[in-house]
Amino acid sequence: MMCVRKASLALMCLAIIAFCALGLSQAAAQENQGGFGQAGDQPAAAEEQQEGDVGAEEEGRAGEAVEGEEGAAAEVLEAEEVEAEIEPIPPSFDFEDGQLSPHWSATGMEPMLEITRGPGQALAGQGALMLTYMPGGGNLPSVSVGPLEMVGQPSVLQFGLKTDEISSIRYGVAEEDGTEYEGYCYAPAGEWVDCRIALDELMLAQNSEDENEMLDPEQITSLTFMDLCNLPGEIGRALGIKQGLQHMWLDNVKLSPGTAPRRSQEAGGGVIVDDFDGEAALFLPVGGPEIESVAGPGGGDDGACKLIYRLGGHRWVGFVRGVGHLDLTGFDQYCLKLKAEHRARLVAVLEEWDGSKYETNLELDPEAGWTEVTLPLTQFILDPATEDENEQVDLGQLRVVILVVDTFNASVNAMGDGSFTISRISFR
Repeated sequence: MMCVRKASLALMCLAIIAFCALGLSQAAAQENQGGFGQAGDQPAAAEEQQEGDVGAEEEGRAGEAVEGEEGAAAEVLEAEEVEAEIEPIPPSFDFEDGQLSPHWSATGMEPMLEITRGPGQALAGQGALMLTYMPGGGNLPSVSVGPLEMVGQPSVLQFGLKTDEISSIRYGVAEEDGTEYEGYCYAPAGEWVDCRIALDELMLAQNSEDENEMLDPEQITSLTFMDLCNLPGEIGRALGIKQGLQHMWLDNVKLSPGTAPRRSQEAGGGVIVDDFDGEAALFLPVGGPEIESVAGPGGGDDGACKLIYRLGGHRWVGFVRGVGHLDLTGFDQYCLKLKAEHRARLVAVLEEWDGSKYETNLELDPEAGWTEVTLPLTQFILDPATEDENEQVDLGQLRVVILVVDTFNASVNAMGDGSFTISRISFR
């Protein structure tokens, strides 16, 4: 059977707020620009020497300032006119007409957006949107579209996405006031992922606040898709380092009424976080695993997700799953239904909105087959690298769950591969 041990508390600190780091790094860069060599930093003697020249230069500087202000004002007016010309459009894009709308934009190092056409270039039809970029630290590549005009009451976000390499993707929507809601997905190398996501399964972004703490679909004004590659430090290595020219393709991007397969729901006196039914993996991969959709154990668990790790790669391999959209108050058990193909140590981490993390360990036993593991919340220990006001798990404050295998202490097959399969994450 799978036995439970005390957590070693040696797990690296995985703070999945990578997309916020970009803004912080940009702000830091701006603070570091132009902070030296200004007039106020000059020695007193130099200031005295230049006093006689000040009056002579003031008139010229004033003229330059006026011209600069006029130029800046003209640029602002021009930008406002351009923005005013871009009318909101319905959120439905199949890229079949071959024309790139000015509503689309991109960020990153040397980003280039274009419509690519031809057999095999799109998820459906002939056309798709392609972002070409060079990965670089602090320059997260992303594609955005807006302003958008909602038609009816949208309830589903749909998109097809493909990347050159295994990728950790963050997708999000923004309301009129800038409030963002987000989700994550895994993109395998060179394969299209076709996602349909219920909007109420998106969770509030960590850098956002909302007056009613819920997504208002009729207020959505933009969509964003971001590749969380080449971030600094350990989190960067865990989410993926890319080299050389890269591509991200998008197709059939839509916000529409209707229904989508629900990955989270109330069931059996608890809440299912993910039942892993469906081909799309709606989580952030950690450590570059290969991921396959496989059959579950049956009995209501028809689907499952198999994660394959390899010796010689990243030490911690697994995934991060968002739970911040769920009401988990009142529960006291964390439940996993899984099986192991190879013996390994699995670390389960619960991360709250304030970044505090609690963890425990499981020993995966390949002889046990499908097993449901029940972990009392009292078993989770606070990671000493984080702080919490009450030093106990508060499910009402839970943001993400993390499951990672320690590949440095795992069994593998003759090819150096190991794996585990999970069919359900829930709280009771």
